[in-house]
Amino acid sequence: MNDSLGWAERLMQWLAFGVRLVLINVLFLAGTIAGLGVFGLFPAAAAASALLARLRAGTAEDRLVRDFAAVYRRQFVHLNRVGSIFWAAAVLAVLNILSFSAPGISPLSGASPAGAVLFSLFAVVCLVALAAAFTAVSICVRYRDTVLRTWRLALVLPIASPAAGLGVLLTLAAAGAVFTAVPVLIPLVGASLPLLLTGWLLDRRL
Repeated sequence: MNDSLGWAERLMQWLAFGVRLVLINVLFLAGTIAGLGVFGLFPAAAAASALLARLRAGTAEDRLVRDFAAVYRRQFVHLNRVGSIFWAAAVLAVLNILSFSAPGISPLSGASPAGAVLFSLFAVVCLVALAAAFTAVSICVRYRDTVLRTWRLALVLPIASPAAGLGVLLTLAAAGAVFTAVPVLIPLVGASLPLLLTGWLLDRRL
């Protein structure tokens, strides 16, 4: 009887965890949309990450909406300043992809070995920038530092600690594979699950 009660309690705990994970994902989407996408993404990611850190620690309360809104408003300007460099990098990445797709330059054509080398270097830089963006969000959740110091730490950490940077990228790749296989999970935990896992990895380093 006690074993049955123990399993039932653990099941309820996991169900409550899953429900909160879905709710945080909904809040992230709402925050991103409220900021018109570009201006809402980084503040929403930081607010969601703050709630997910409490969820991992088992201290998340039922006031998720209010707590999300508080972090979102408080960090909105700062997170947009931090995120500006990554949006600039994204624009440059798109422009580079367009240039690589030009005739005679495309690395996939095999006609330009130099283009293939440049594309490989470009891909590495993009992956480092992606890991740095997630690192910047985790830094802003844990610390309130200047924008320049946040950029410096976010860019240096994935390089100085390759295990952390590679762990973030592998986590994102695994999440992408799961979402590709089970697309119905995307609107449920498409953002909250990657933020939960990458936040756990980065918190251990930070």
